[in-house]
This record gives sequence, C-alpha cells and structure tokens, in this order.
Amino acid sequence: MTHLWKSKGSKRTISFHYKPDGNIIKYLKDMRELINKAILNAYSIARSNDGKIPSPITLRKSLKKYYDNNIDYATHHINPACRSAIAILKSYKKNNNGELKVIEAKRLAMRIDSELTKIQDNRLRITLKPHEYQYIPIITKNKKYNEYSKCKISEVLLTDDKVCITFIVNTGEKPVIDNDIIGFDLNFKSVDYTIIKNSEIVKVDSIDTSNIAKTQRDYARKRSKIQKHIKNPAKRNRKLKEAKHRQRNIIKDKLQKLTTEIVNNNDDKTFVFEDLTNIKKEGMKKKKNSNKSKKNPNKSKRFRTDINRWPYRLFQQYVDYKSRNETLYIDPEGTSSECPVCGGKLEHPIWEISKCNNCGLSYDRDKLSSLSISIRGLGLCGTPFTVSGSSSWHFMKDDYMYLCTDRS
Repeated sequence: MTHLWKSKGSKRTISFHYKPDGNIIKYLKDMRELINKAILNAYSIARSNDGKIPSPITLRKSLKKYYDNNIDYATHHINPACRSAIAILKSYKKNNNGELKVIEAKRLAMRIDSELTKIQDNRLRITLKPHEYQYIPIITKNKKYNEYSKCKISEVLLTDDKVCITFIVNTGEKPVIDNDIIGFDLNFKSVDYTIIKNSEIVKVDSIDTSNIAKTQRDYARKRSKIQKHIKNPAKRNRKLKEAKHRQRNIIKDKLQKLTTEIVNNNDDKTFVFEDLTNIKKEGMKKKKNSNKSKKNPNKSKRFRTDINRWPYRLFQQYVDYKSRNETLYIDPEGTSSECPVCGGKLEHPIWEISKCNNCGLSYDRDKLSSLSISIRGLGLCGTPFTVSGSSSWHFMKDDYMYLCTDRS
C-alpha cells in the first residue's frame, strides 16, 4: 500500500492481477453505488455543520437504515464504504482550498475488512452475504507469500482487475536496544547523527541531503513561474498539480533509497529522533515574534519556508517502518541551546556554530545537536550517559568542532 498505517504492527502487502466473474463485478458496482450514496450523505451533513466533514462512525449511523432496507450484502461492508466516502471528500476538500461538492466515485474498487476475508488452500475467500462466499485464486509467485500468508489479514483492496492483500506480519512490540543508540538531527541540507554504543561515543557523521533541498526549491520556483505566466485557470491548476505530483514522487524516491541504506547499515541499533510534531507552529510563532521586534524578519520568512519544505516526518516514518527495533522520540527543547558536555548555555554567533563559554569551544551546531539527541535517547532507555565522564569523548571531541572557527 502507498500510505502509512496508523495501527500497531508492521504490515506488508502482496498484489496480483485476476479476472473477475459476474458476481464480483456486480458486487463492485453495488459498492460503488453505496459509496456514492455515502458521499451524498456526508456532504449533506457537512453542509449543515459549517463544512465540517463527519466521521465514518457518524456517517454510518446516517446510512444504516438505507443499508438495511436496500443492500443485501453482509453488514460489515458498510464500514469500508463509509471510510472510502469520507476519504474522497477530505481529499477533494484538501486539494480545492476547502471547497466541498458532491464527488462521484467512478472506479470499481472496494476495501474489504479482515472480518470478511480468509485464505483457504491458496484461495482468497470473501464473504459477500451471510454464508455466501466468493473465492479468488491467489497467484503465489510473490517470494514472500508463504511467509505473509501465515499472518493475519489486515484488509483487502479489490478492483475489477487487481487484488491487494495486506497482512499484519508483526503484532508484537519492537525491541529497544538500550546499549546501542543512533541519534539523528534532521536539517534542511544534511542529516547529522551520533552513535553511542556500550557507553562510548563510536561515530559522528553527516549525510548530505542538499539534493533533496535542491529538488524542493527547484519545484517551488517552477510552481511560481506557472502561477505567473499561465493565465488560463484550468491549465494553470493542471500544471500545478502535475508539478506537485512529480515533486512528491521524486522526494519519496530519494527518501526511500536514503532511509533503506541507513536502516540496513544500522539494523542493530535503536533510532532516536526529535519529536517535531509542532515544529511548523513554532516556526509561525517565531515569525510573529521577529516581526514585532523587527529583527531580521527576512530570516524568519526563510526559516518558515524551509520548515514547510522539510520532509522530516516522512524521513522519520520510513525509518520507523523499516527498522526492526523501536524508534524513540525525545523532547526537542534545548537540544540546540544546552551544551550536552557541561550543561551550559550555548550561543550561536552564526547559524552553524554552537559556542559554549563554559567549555571555551565552538562546536558544529548540527553534530552537537545529534549528540544531545543520542544522550536523551539513552535517558529514555534508563541508561544515563555523561559525556565528560566518557573516555571516548577525548578521542571524538575534535569531530564535533566547528572547522571554520575564525568566522565566529
């Protein structure tokens, strides 16, 4: 599947093409009609509630009487139909500046809950009606099928030519490796990390991500040119959507490759990130404060622009999904303002430098932040770490220094 699951457990999907019979086609057409009815109901509820789209549960209640009187399929089929209707409306609203209208579902596609599916003798059994089943032969060429088929089904996506079966391959909690931590500081043009193993700083390094930053800025300029030079509204919107789609695919592809390499090289470690859930809101606050004080408002605008272009959460989600160990998230407050070596307050003569007057040293800001993140990750694991008390610090200290100290 292309989206990231919110529920617990790792999920994997296999897909294959098939030729549907008349019963499947009739079922898909009936479900498409039900989804369109659900969209109409959801739209009516939203119009009477200041444009707020209802939850799938609320929509289900409004549709239950219609379903019972007009639909003779199993009761559980109403649930994914309502979720699909809500997803369609939300997607349209998001892509059309908050506008709402009745959208017609045209594709023959239906998500089917796990309660209605089962694998028997390499065949997918779907419960269409109570005690009435439809069987679809599974193409078992997928090399992971034998492994995944032993697990519980999460859901099935059924179209008029393709079947996608999603399995829950791991329901247990991922382990935490409390003596082998890798902490990441995510920046617009680099990803800096520190590895602490067995209470020793093992490695500090930086991964160049300027190619991702360049893609973001190139497409931002491209969209700006489209808005400026194309006068026809329909053509302009189409070109903007095409550019947005290409940009998203390029960024996802680069992040997939980057995170796969990182996880494969560190599959025995616990990954630690800053919890950046409200970073964009904080960026807005900084903008307002800088405007009030009139101190370099351009810097605040650039900061907010870069924050909005960050694919940081996607990077974290990919690593979390691919790692076989638990991923930890720490409070980001103070990671760039408190010295992890002595606990003193850090100053920043320029953006790249973290200067500690107590230590009397100028550190590389991003690398030092990655050290703070790793230390806090160890704290969450119940393994406190003191930098100054570690013999490895004396050997690794130079790696954290800012090389161009004359700029400070």
